[in-house]
Amino acid sequence: MRTDPTPGDLMAITFDNDTRERVRLAVQIVDLIGSYVDVRRQGRGFVARCPFHDDRRPSLQINPERQTWKCFVCDVGGDVFSFVMQKEGVSFPEALRLLADRAGIVIEERKGFRKEDIDSKRSLFQAVQWAMEQYHQCFLQSPDAAEARRYIEDRGIDRQSIQRFQIGFAPDSWSWLVDRGVSASIGPDLLESVGLLAKNERGNRYDRFRNRVLFPIRDPQGRSIAVGGRVLPGAPSDSAKYINCNETRLYHKNQQLYGLDQARDKMAKTRQAIVMEGYTDVIMAFQHGIDNAVACCGTALGDNHIQLLKRYCDSVVLLLDGDEAGQRRTAEILELFLAQQMDLRILTLPEDLDPCDFLTRYGASALQELIAGAVDALEFKIRSVCRGFDPLLDTHRATSALESILQSMARIPSVSATESTRLRQDQILARLSRQFGIGSQEIKQRLDGIRTSALRRQQFREQLAANERGDTAEVAHHSEGGNNTDLNQSSATSLSDQPLRYSDLKPIESELFEIMVLHPDLAPMAIERVPPDLLDSPTSKRLFALYVELELSAQSLDFGNVLASTVDPRIQSVLVSIEEHATQKAAKALLTAEERLHALCERWSGQSEAAFQRSQIRALEQKGLDAQAEVDVLSDFLNQARIRHGIVPAED
Repeated sequence: MRTDPTPGDLMAITFDNDTRERVRLAVQIVDLIGSYVDVRRQGRGFVARCPFHDDRRPSLQINPERQTWKCFVCDVGGDVFSFVMQKEGVSFPEALRLLADRAGIVIEERKGFRKEDIDSKRSLFQAVQWAMEQYHQCFLQSPDAAEARRYIEDRGIDRQSIQRFQIGFAPDSWSWLVDRGVSASIGPDLLESVGLLAKNERGNRYDRFRNRVLFPIRDPQGRSIAVGGRVLPGAPSDSAKYINCNETRLYHKNQQLYGLDQARDKMAKTRQAIVMEGYTDVIMAFQHGIDNAVACCGTALGDNHIQLLKRYCDSVVLLLDGDEAGQRRTAEILELFLAQQMDLRILTLPEDLDPCDFLTRYGASALQELIAGAVDALEFKIRSVCRGFDPLLDTHRATSALESILQSMARIPSVSATESTRLRQDQILARLSRQFGIGSQEIKQRLDGIRTSALRRQQFREQLAANERGDTAEVAHHSEGGNNTDLNQSSATSLSDQPLRYSDLKPIESELFEIMVLHPDLAPMAIERVPPDLLDSPTSKRLFALYVELELSAQSLDFGNVLASTVDPRIQSVLVSIEEHATQKAAKALLTAEERLHALCERWSGQSEAAFQRSQIRALEQKGLDAQAEVDVLSDFLNQARIRHGIVPAED
């Protein structure tokens, strides 16, 4: 099996981390592994029989939140890429192509890259964060924002929520942000590249957001990447109610959910997400203690959003506005969830209220009660299409309604359906038989026929696409500054035959990386304070170097990003092992993570001092110095020790 690129490959290919991340997020690891072996839920994760050894009992652990897998018998693990590499015996480029095809993502060729791009993503993050701070301070302090503050107050949003979600305001000016950017040495090019400026026909840039309340949009790691703006009451009727940043290198609206950075922990704990429509809906939900709420960012809920949700939860309650438009969107979304085999519950609010107004009027307990009674997707579908007539009397409408229901049911893949899904289908078929007065076997035959026709159409489309694409197309790989370091800057290590194993880590090294994995906010401190030369094993040196590379290129040190930044399956396996052990030990820790890191650094400092003393003693022994020389060397040693401990040496 090939796990590393050859030296020739390294010279010819590099990788665009944006593309790699798009593919990784689009492929749900439970579904991927489930396409090879039977997978079943166990607690918050899943288990399966490991395909890499004769596994008589499930020993392969799958973590859908982390998007990782691990077999403790084989001592291997990683992400979706490493699984395909090991299972199919292919290199990373081939695994990337296979998974991209699976996700329907086209990888386009781009030759070469600009060296100056290395720091560009860091600049983009910094520019967005700077702008969000400007808008937030304007909202809090500027007289121009008085109406915006009244609007937020009228919506019932309190000051704590304003701070938590960093609500901002853009004054009614064409150049407010441009002018402030010039003063802060942040040029218009940069602000335009993150979607905050627009350009007119003459090429002049202007502020995209004017006289609007602003809601920063953050990625799952909590970094601001875009902003959405709501028009204030009394604005011209032709003004769009909401506008968002255009898509940028940081922001793809079909891959982001508003509030996910705040909701992800609760979603993972409860295994449920509440999907709402508006930014203020989510803010008000959190204000009332419903902290697993998210919303789409200026687009309808789609496949990519569902894949993202599946990383954190198993069930989604779709809580849309009770108006007619909300009902239409519900019907469109329903079949997406059925196709993804994800449990969807649908809740329609009474009185045509949106969640924000409902919570303000009736409170959290009333909404929680409605959420608990939300019906599943198929039940909602049956009620919707049968509303207003008796299926046993109006046979014409009944035929159309039954066909619509079966079309939706056909979206559930029959091959990979779980036992519980098949049982649920049989229950639905029995109910339909009673409701429509048709034998359940006849209904099942019609359902099978719809599925067969859909499969044939899909195969035909795939054959046409393959003919157009050609079978000899090569996978192109790009470089994105700072994100291809694992192959480019560390190629010598990744190409070596040196084993990299979790078991090679010393206890003090394991403790260090466990802290860095579970507490990425402390990782920069660890990078700064830990002496790399005191790391003993090749595994610890390689892993520490990976963290340093990501920190220097301004990349997130979140576990998921660190895991995705390397294509070396050995390092991925080590990372997954560290995360598993760290999670198991976290509840037993007596000290805080920061206290543990400080203690580690103190121990390493002591080791460094001892190593220096030993080197001085060896120097004395090897040189065979006379008495006066020994006095001089020891004096020098004492002065250096004083300096290291902050003591100024005494003058002669």
